[in-house]
Amino acid sequence: MSNANSSPSITVITVVYNGADLIEETIKSVISQTYPLEYIIVDGESKDGTIDIIKRYEKQISIWKSEKDNGIYDAMNKGVDMASGDWICFLNCGDVFSDENTVAAVAENITANNQPDIIYGDIFTKNADGSLRLKPAKEPCNLHRMYFCHQASFSKRRLHQTFPFDIRHKLSADLKFFKECFFNNCRFVHMPLPVVIYDTNGISNTNREAGLRDNIAVIKSVDKHFSKYLFLARLYFVIYWRRLNRKN
Repeated sequence: MSNANSSPSITVITVVYNGADLIEETIKSVISQTYPLEYIIVDGESKDGTIDIIKRYEKQISIWKSEKDNGIYDAMNKGVDMASGDWICFLNCGDVFSDENTVAAVAENITANNQPDIIYGDIFTKNADGSLRLKPAKEPCNLHRMYFCHQASFSKRRLHQTFPFDIRHKLSADLKFFKECFFNNCRFVHMPLPVVIYDTNGISNTNREAGLRDNIAVIKSVDKHFSKYLFLARLYFVIYWRRLNRKN
C-alpha cells in the first residue's frame, strides 16, 4: 500500500468487447509506460479476434480474463475486484495515453498534491485531419454532465469499493460514481496536463440521447435542492433542441 511518502501504486484497467480493431493500440500505450503499474484487461467474451491480440501481449499484462458480463460497468467493477493498486485508471479500448511518460507525470502530481481522492487531467481529441486538439478539463465542480474525461482520471481504489458502478445505468454510471464522491466530500484535483488521446467513437458519444436520459436518471437519484432542478431543466432542453434540429 502506498503512503504520502512512497510512490503511488497504480492499476490501469481496460474493458473490451469485440475491439480487435482498437485494442492493440491501447495495450501498447499501457505497456510502454515508463512508470511501473499493474495492467488488467477484462474482456466480455469477444468473438472477433480480440482475445488472440490479448494473448499476444499476455506476458506484459498483469491479469486478464474473458467472460460474459452485464455491460461495461459490470466489467469495470470486475476489474476493480482484481486490482491491487491504490489508484485506478480506466483506459477504454481505443484510448491511449498521451505519451509513455504520462503515468509517471500523474504519479508525481498525486504525491505533490498530498494524495487527493481523485486526480484528473486534460485530453487530446483528434481532428478530421488527424491532428490533435487540446481539450482542458473544468476545475472541480458539480454539473449535469461529466466535467472531465473519465479516462483522464485516477481514483483511489477504496472509493470504487465504497461506490461501485451502478450497473442499472448503462451509459452514466461513471457520472453517478463521481457525483457520489463529490457529495461525500472527496478531494478532487485537476492536473493541467493532457492524460489521454480520447476516442470520440465511444458508446456514450455514439448514443448521445440515451446518454442524456441516463444523466437525467443519475441526477434524479443523487442531486438535491436547486441544482437538481436546474440540471434537469438543462438536460430536457438539450434533448428538445436536438430533436428540433433533427426535424429541421
